[in-house]
Amino acid sequence: MGRDAIPPLVSVVIRSMARASLENALASIAAQDHPRIEALVVAACGPRHPPPPETAGPHRVRFIAGDAPRSRPQAANAGIDAAQGDWITFLDDDDLLLPTHVSGLVEAQRNAGACRVVCTLACARFANGGEQTIGQPFALIELYQRNFIHLSMALVSRDLLALGCRFDESLEMLQDWDFFIQCAQHTHFHFEPRRTFEWRAEAGGSGAGAGANQDDARFAAFRDRIYAKWGAHHDALADRVATALARATDSAKAGDLAGAQAICREILTISQNDPFALNLRAMIERSVGRLEEARATQTLACAVRPNDPALLRNLALLSAAGRADPRQP
Repeated sequence: MGRDAIPPLVSVVIRSMARASLENALASIAAQDHPRIEALVVAACGPRHPPPPETAGPHRVRFIAGDAPRSRPQAANAGIDAAQGDWITFLDDDDLLLPTHVSGLVEAQRNAGACRVVCTLACARFANGGEQTIGQPFALIELYQRNFIHLSMALVSRDLLALGCRFDESLEMLQDWDFFIQCAQHTHFHFEPRRTFEWRAEAGGSGAGAGANQDDARFAAFRDRIYAKWGAHHDALADRVATALARATDSAKAGDLAGAQAICREILTISQNDPFALNLRAMIERSVGRLEEARATQTLACAVRPNDPALLRNLALLSAAGRADPRQP
C-alpha cells in the first residue's frame, strides 16, 4: 500500500454478554494503532445489555441491540450483517487484543496476494498463570479434521459474505470452525506467525476451551455434526489427492522427478499445504541435492500435521543428513 493510500476499514465484531470484562476488551480496541477501526458490540444477552461507550479511544463503537438473547452464531451473524469494514475480525468480551493486533493483520493481508482470509497465532492464557501458543500454517485437508484457527486470529474479506459465508445458526458450538470451512471453499488462506491476541481459554461458556470452559461430550457431538456436514467434501478432496499422489510416486520411481514435482504442485493448488504432497516434494528435493529446500518443505509438512510420526521421522532424517554432510548448510 502506498504512503498516501487510505488504510482499510476493519470491523471488529464483539459478541457481548455484558460481562465486566467488556471494559477491558474495549480498552484493548482503544489501544489499537491501526487508524481505521469500527467496533460492533452485539448484545448477545438481549435487552438487558446496557449501551456501550460510543467510542473506544479514537475508534467508533456501534451497538447492535437486541430484543431477545442471541446464540453465539446468531450474534456473529448480527455483527457481520452490520459491519461496514472492508475486512472483518472478531473479539469476545472476555478476550484481549494487543495494540498491534489489527495493524499486524492488515500488514499480513498486504502480503497475502489473492487470499481473502489471513490467520495468525494466539496466546492462550490459563487460570493458573500458564500460557500456550496456538495456531499453525493453514492446510485445507487438516481443516476438515480439526479447527486450529480462533476467530480473533483471522481477518476475513467482506467479499466472502457476498458469496454466502455465514455462521450456521444450527450449531450451538464450533460454528467458527464451520465458518472457516465455508470460506475455504472460495479462497486460500494466508498465515503469518504473529502472536498479538490473548485468548482467555477458561473464560466464557462455549465449552470448546479449557478448565471450566471445556465440555468434551458436547464438543464431540458438534464435532461429529461438522464431520457429517462436510464429509463428502473431505472425501472428494482426499480421493483426488490420493490419486494424484500415486501418479507422482510412480513418476518419481520411474526417474521422472520433474514430472513428479509438477504433480505435487498441482496437488498443492487444490489442497493448500497438503502435508502428504509436501512430504513427497521434500523427498524429491532431497534426491536432487536440494537439502535445504527439502528441510524447509518437510518442516512445513510437520507444522500443518504436527503429530504424524511418519512426517516427523522424515524430518529427523533430513536433519541428520544435513549434519552428516559438511557441504550442506
